[in-house]
Amino acid sequence: MNVLIPLTKKELEYFFDLNSQKVINFFINKSLFSQPELVNKQKKLPIQIPKEHLEQWIVQALNVKPIGAGSYPVDVVGVNWAADIKMISCKLDKNGDLTNGDSGETSLAQKFSDSIFGKTTLDNLFKEEKYEFILDKWLEIFKEKYDILVKDYPNVKSTYYFIVLRAGSKFYLTGLKVELNNLENVTLDKKRTTSKSIFENGFIDKKYGYCKIYKSKKRLELRLKPKKWVEEERVLTFDTEFKLNETNIKEIVKNNNLKKYVKELINKIFDINLE
Repeated sequence: MNVLIPLTKKELEYFFDLNSQKVINFFINKSLFSQPELVNKQKKLPIQIPKEHLEQWIVQALNVKPIGAGSYPVDVVGVNWAADIKMISCKLDKNGDLTNGDSGETSLAQKFSDSIFGKTTLDNLFKEEKYEFILDKWLEIFKEKYDILVKDYPNVKSTYYFIVLRAGSKFYLTGLKVELNNLENVTLDKKRTTSKSIFENGFIDKKYGYCKIYKSKKRLELRLKPKKWVEEERVLTFDTEFKLNETNIKEIVKNNNLKKYVKELINKIFDINLE
């Protein structure tokens, strides 16, 4: 068994009922409202949402406790569970559809010093090709994160990642359950490991994604395969059909039409009718 287990849509809906999904949809639209307009013929900008805001979406949607500490292993705590909240980008084709490519990356464990390696350094260990040793140490870092959680919140029995996949104007909410007991099953993927990155077997089913340790970034990172998640219906989908306007805001202000413009934008994004 793997360490990260993808949730089914039914399991996601156990946490995110219909009202919770409406809350998420509201916050997505609210965030879209704040995206800056483009000028004429400008290249599209990616939708930007601060991680702190994303965490607050989940706090509001699930009525859970926010942790509010950047280095803590989770962002929210429920009655008997806790979760880390993340957002990663997806690759789209020219028609705006998901490709078979990997998602952007997100960090699962960050190393802040070389002290865990004793008298040597991570760079030296890569030079010496001690990849299994590096992997073992990184698995220790990952486990130690959750040891802190168990100490601080003894009632927590299950931990998760809730990950929002950003795909243009669509957002997909996914989930992974963390099974720490399966860390002993993780092994080195010798075929894919290089002098710059260490790949593993057993962290996550490879049809859904993979983890690797970056030498340069000094962290364990996760990438997903969004199209597979959507095809297997392991997501909750939020389709906004949002498009950034090509609008000269200064001209609107100059012509004293800002209030009218804002009203039209609210009506469009939130699908309401402000008079």
